[in-house]
Amino acid sequence: MIIACALILGACTSTTADTTTTVSSATSSAPEGSTTTGGEAPATTTTLAEPTWEELPGIDALPEAVQDELLALVRTTEEIRGLRFQEPPTIVIVTEQELEDRVRTQIEDESEDFPADEALYKLLGLLDAEVNLHTELYGEQVAGYYDGETGELVVPMREEGFSVVQRGTMIHELTHALTDDQLDFHTSYTAMLDEDRLDEASAYQALIEGDASMAELLYLQTLSQEELGEFFSEALDVDTTALDSAPAFIQDSLIFPYDSGLAWVQANYLQDQWTTVNGAYAEMPGLPGSTEQIITPSDYERDLPKSLETTAPSVPGYELERESVWGEFGFRIMIDQVLGEEVGVDAADGWGGDYYAQWFDGQNAALLILFEGDTDRDTEELRAALLDYALMAVAEEDYAWVEVLDDGRLAFIAADQPDVGESILAAVSG
Repeated sequence: MIIACALILGACTSTTADTTTTVSSATSSAPEGSTTTGGEAPATTTTLAEPTWEELPGIDALPEAVQDELLALVRTTEEIRGLRFQEPPTIVIVTEQELEDRVRTQIEDESEDFPADEALYKLLGLLDAEVNLHTELYGEQVAGYYDGETGELVVPMREEGFSVVQRGTMIHELTHALTDDQLDFHTSYTAMLDEDRLDEASAYQALIEGDASMAELLYLQTLSQEELGEFFSEALDVDTTALDSAPAFIQDSLIFPYDSGLAWVQANYLQDQWTTVNGAYAEMPGLPGSTEQIITPSDYERDLPKSLETTAPSVPGYELERESVWGEFGFRIMIDQVLGEEVGVDAADGWGGDYYAQWFDGQNAALLILFEGDTDRDTEELRAALLDYALMAVAEEDYAWVEVLDDGRLAFIAADQPDVGESILAAVSG
């Protein structure tokens, strides 16, 4: 996906359903504690139907050798994923500058939520007052993308042909094109975004990117030592200055679908190769899926989120931006940035379900999160962490309130205007 705003803090998710390769993510390294071999998976054999076509459309202007290379990469992707394209993918080759321009234009077209999200992140102490969300970070990281709306796979190419990293990118993006062709993830993912089912969308995005990252990892295992050296050397040369200087929660948000997604896919691949992964494209939207299930693969299909039925209170002078689910990952990256990763992991573990509402008046933000843990102890652990978080992160002149309500739900309220925070508290306490 071209992640215009992958700040899956539950408050900002891009409405685009494109998919993107991020060079400095799990595509160039396996997650800690994971294996980089596919040989440990059960010995199963997938028999693919013979190809029904032999040429790729729209690439006639490319040198014949490059056309042959592209077709070979398509066939390699099909063999790795055990799926066959029904029709040949539409590949669009562009220059690096053209790719950057396409990405920047698409992100700017979809950045209407930026002001509200900036205000919220600043209220929560996650962004400094002078920092603005902008497109440079995301354009810098994109190495290619699959456009689910058009079915186009857009990848840059050097005049002399594909580099080894670009071949890996092609495998990654061709996997997106292939799984969408066969398993139709674009429809489900777009519906999640349109309906503000943002934690589900984050989990589904992790499935999509983890799948493509796993296919790329399996492809890398077929390379020679010399080619692997070239791959990692080129990947390390990518300029990640903007990403490295971004707040921790933005970095974590951008990396999550690749890193945690790969770990989730890999855990299931080692059990039954692609069977569970393929099934998840249809199964996960109906569960529903959650970032908790991605973070802890054994929770998939088992530890389903609790539904907290709530009506957002009316806040005079404010517009309700969205109602959604913050999610285990949202709590983790929020608390991590202020209190440290160990605190965030412990506090968010035991997530049972939540509901959040976000308001904006054009300048000021307000937020309500209602949370229920798997156990009362889990709720208390998050309450203690959020209290410490609020004391450290929310400005003294702003409003923050953390407490367990009479019905057992934990409430976290933050607002730029204290009277607004009090009105929200009165509404949920009544």
